[in-house]
Amino acid sequence: MDVDGRREDWLQRVRALREAGAIDDADEHALIRQYDERAQRLREELAKLVPEYRRRLSRDGEAPANRWLADIAEAMGRRDGEETRQALAALERRA
Repeated sequence: MDVDGRREDWLQRVRALREAGAIDDADEHALIRQYDERAQRLREELAKLVPEYRRRLSRDGEAPANRWLADIAEAMGRRDGEETRQALAALERRA
């Protein structure tokens, strides 16, 4: 799924929560804003990885550079997932 598709999927899920009465309009907007902020931060972090990846590719070869990148991407994904869980948990505590 591409970036736009992931965002649209998130928007649909958030809208469904609002329509079900699980969150209000303010919560919906907060979740969308948080998603967009996290996505922007991830884009910026990925852009910063490019020079290091190229250096590792040149120095160590493709397989080690790809392993390094996979490890970094996994850590970033875990952090993003945890931030999403925290945002949703904060909404649940308020309800």
